Amino acid sequence: MRNIPYKRSAPARHAFRMTPQRAEILRVLEGNKSHPSAEQLHRRIARKFPGISVATVYNTLESLLGRGEIAEVRIDRSRSRFDPCTDGHAHLMCVKCGLIADLKAPPRPPVPAGKPAGFQILHFNLEFYGVCPACAKPAGRKENKSCQKKEKK
Repeated sequence: MRNIPYKRSAPARHAFRMTPQRAEILRVLEGNKSHPSAEQLHRRIARKFPGISVATVYNTLESLLGRGEIAEVRIDRSRSRFDPCTDGHAHLMCVKCGLIADLKAPPRPPVPAGKPAGFQILHFNLEFYGVCPACAKPAGRKENKSCQKKEKK
């Protein structure tokens, strides 16, 4: 399984001037398994850098995407999410709270039935949708802190 990050048409390698704000974006993304959106990153980084603009966050993410240092995850139809792990893996999304989890995937996908002869597959995404354990609990039970919607405050 190869989940190749979506590449923009911008040059893959260009100057990346390190600023304190960009360093903080990289620090927040490093090892982050929550697949944050640009807006979520902006809210978090604005705590340390109140003057940072959403445009700075988007521009930094675009640069990191162009350099292949992060992957854009499009499983959430409402917004792009970002993953610092660019190794091939699949994603699982809770349709109730929006939690996105990484899943191990087979090293190679099966060739799809009906693939036209000579059609070369360059990359693919493997996505699963379901309900996380926290959202599946009946109302009135103790809340599970792993649910993303319940974590937002």
